[in-house]
Amino acid sequence: MPPHKTDTTLRRGTACLACRKRKLKCDGIRPVCRQCSKMDRADACAYDDKQQKSRTMLLKEQIFQLERHLHDLESSSGSGSSSGAPSSPCNVELDSRLSPVSDDSRASNRQFLSYTFASTSVSPSPPHSEASSIAPSMLLNPTEHRVKSEDSASCSSSASSLAGPSHTDPGRTLSPRAKQFLLDIFFAHRHQFCFYASVDRFHEPFQPGNEPHPALVNAIYLLACHFANSQIYTDLEFPFYTQTQHEINVALDTSDRLPDIVQASALLAIYLFMNNRVMEGYRHTFSAIKLAVGTGLHQIQPQSVLTGIYPAHAPLIPILPPRDAMELQDRILAFWQIFTIDRCWSAANNLPLALSDKDTPQCRILTPWPLEASKWDAIGFQPPLRAFFDGAELSDPSEETIPSLKAKAAVLYELTSRSKDGSDPNGWTYRFSEDALHRFSSTIPSVPLNCEYLVIQTMIYTSFIHLRRHVTSDGRALKAGHSIVQLICQLTDADWPCLDPIISACWLSVAEMFIIAIAHLKLDTSSGDLSNVISGYRHNLNVLVQALTTFGTYFALSGEFASKVELACG
Repeated sequence: MPPHKTDTTLRRGTACLACRKRKLKCDGIRPVCRQCSKMDRADACAYDDKQQKSRTMLLKEQIFQLERHLHDLESSSGSGSSSGAPSSPCNVELDSRLSPVSDDSRASNRQFLSYTFASTSVSPSPPHSEASSIAPSMLLNPTEHRVKSEDSASCSSSASSLAGPSHTDPGRTLSPRAKQFLLDIFFAHRHQFCFYASVDRFHEPFQPGNEPHPALVNAIYLLACHFANSQIYTDLEFPFYTQTQHEINVALDTSDRLPDIVQASALLAIYLFMNNRVMEGYRHTFSAIKLAVGTGLHQIQPQSVLTGIYPAHAPLIPILPPRDAMELQDRILAFWQIFTIDRCWSAANNLPLALSDKDTPQCRILTPWPLEASKWDAIGFQPPLRAFFDGAELSDPSEETIPSLKAKAAVLYELTSRSKDGSDPNGWTYRFSEDALHRFSSTIPSVPLNCEYLVIQTMIYTSFIHLRRHVTSDGRALKAGHSIVQLICQLTDADWPCLDPIISACWLSVAEMFIIAIAHLKLDTSSGDLSNVISGYRHNLNVLVQALTTFGTYFALSGEFASKVELACG
C-alpha cells in the first residue's frame, strides 16, 4: 500500500502578504516564510490573521499610508535634503479588492463591449523630460488628497447610478502647475498616440459646454506620467489608469461626450500595447472601434454635417451634432486615430481587425481622410479607402497631412501583413497591394523630415517586405530592410523618445527577415563564398537589436522584441 501523502497546500488566505502580492507560492512558515527568506526580504514577510477587511477599513489604511508618505515628503522638502527624489504621496499600491467590478449589463442596450478593470504593471519611465527639476511640493496639492468613505457623495464627474466602490481621483492631488506640466509633456508626444485633436479645449479654465470628458483628461495624464522622468509621476500611472477606466464606465452609463471616450479608449490601448499587454490593448481597441461605429464616426460626411444633417445615416447611438467645424474636425480625427491603431496593432500582433474592411452598409467608411477643413469641398462623397486603392483620390499629394499619411500607411501595413507568409507574386491581391504601395510611396519625401515621416517610411518599407518575403528569389525585400537600417542610423538621441511605438514591430519584422536570409545562405552551397554577404546581414541584425534595446528603455514592448531577436540569433 503506497504511503499516505501529506497535502502541503495552504488554505486560501494563509500565505504571507508579500507572496500574495507577488503571486508566489508560499509555505506559510512563521515568522518568515521560505520565499521571503530566500529573497532577503524578511522585513516584508507579514501575515494577516484577521477576517477579510471591509472596504471602509481598507480605505482608512490607505489614508494612513498616504498621510505617512505626505509627512515624509514634507519633512524631506523642509530639510532641503538633496539625497534622492522624495517619495510621492501617491506611492501606494491600490488594493485589488478596491478595484471596480465590470458590469456586463451596463452597455448591453448600446451593444458595446463592456469594459473590465485589469491589473496593471507599470514600466519604468524613460529619461526624457525635466520633471525632476520642479519641486514636488509645487506640483501636488496634498490638502486636497483625501479618500472618500463609502457613504460620501460621489465625485462631480460620476453618475449617481454607478454601482461600484468609491474612487480617489489622482487628478485632485495635482496643482494647476502640475496639470499644465503634464499637458505640455503629452502634447509633445501626442503624435506617438495618433492624437491630433485640437489642444485648445484642454487648457483650464475649460470653455463652458466644451469641457473634455474626465476619462480623456485622465488618459492624457496617464501617458504624460509615463514620460515625466520622475518617480512621483511614475507612481501615479496606476491610479490614472484605474481612474480612466472608471470614468469610461461612467460615460457609457450616461452617454456623455462619447467621441471623447473613443479617444480615451484609444490612448489606453496604446498605453497597454507599448507595455506589452497585448490582449488588454486589443480589448480597448475593439471597444473603441465598436463605439466609434455605433456613434457614426466612421460615416461622417462633412458637407452633410455643415448643412445641418448629421450624420447621413442615423447611428445606432445618437449623439449631438458638432457645434462647429473645429469639433467636426476633432471627430474625424478621433475616428482615424482608432482606425490607425486598429490597423497597426492588429497586424503587428496577428489579430483580427476590430473594424472589418468589408464593404457593407454598416462597415463602409465614408469619413474623409483627416485633411485640412478647407479641402473638404474637393473631397466629394467618395469612400476614402476605395478611392485610395483605385488611385482616384481628388486631393493633391502635396496637401496631405501627417494623420492622413499615417492612416494610409497603416492600411497598407495591415493589408500586406495578411499575405506575408504565403503571397503569390502572380496573384491579384499581390498586384493590387503592390500597385497601391508604389503609388503611395511616391508621395512620401525620400528624406525624412521628422520622426513622423521616418515612422511612415519604415511602415512602407516593412509593407514591401511583407509582400516580398521570399528572400531566396527576390532581393527587393532585403533592399527594403537595408533602407530601414539606414533610417535607424539617422536617429539622434533626441529622436528615440519621440518615435511611434509601432516602429518596434516593424523592426522585428525586418530582423526576422534577415535571420531567415542568413539561414538560407548558410544552406546555399552552389553560390560560392557568401561570408561577406552573411556578415553584412549580421551587421544589420546587430543594428536592429541595438535599436530595439535602446527603444526598450522607453517602451517595454521593444525590449521584449530585442530579447526575442537575440534568442533567435542564438
